[in-house]
Amino acid sequence: MEKHPCGAKTRSGEPCKRKALANGRCRLHGGKSTGPKDPAKLKGNKNALKHGLYETIWLDTLTEEERELYHQVSTDPNVQVDSEYRLSELRIRRMLQRIQQEEQKDKPDPAEIRAMEDAITKVQMNVAALIRESGKLRDMQKQKSDGSLDQLVEILEQARKDRLQR
Repeated sequence: MEKHPCGAKTRSGEPCKRKALANGRCRLHGGKSTGPKDPAKLKGNKNALKHGLYETIWLDTLTEEERELYHQVSTDPNVQVDSEYRLSELRIRRMLQRIQQEEQKDKPDPAEIRAMEDAITKVQMNVAALIRESGKLRDMQKQKSDGSLDQLVEILEQARKDRLQR
């Protein structure tokens, strides 16, 4: 039985000269995926999802429970910052507990401990940013509710009127 060449086009544009496998292509040119037999199965495919950080979420794909949660989430910036701060503190506490568990093992893995410490540092940086954001929000609200700016405008207007009357 004679082995046929792969024949797929290489980057240079020439046909590949490697021996073909049962599907007619070499191991490097396994052929183009045809996808699922039923195109409807492709919709909502989560095969490549690892953690969901970069997942695109569409409102029409939410479950009933997720829709309820979506409508319960506050859009008030103060509530959001406060909630995120509390979650960050819980995250740090859990990571510290994992470090403690790792250190209590017979042979603790220093790389694992270092990775958790790096993660804690990232969360702490996030906490610092949340604290700054909270301060900015407080300052903005103080300026809005203080009324001192309105008082200053009134004083300046009164001074202009007095000056014009002289």
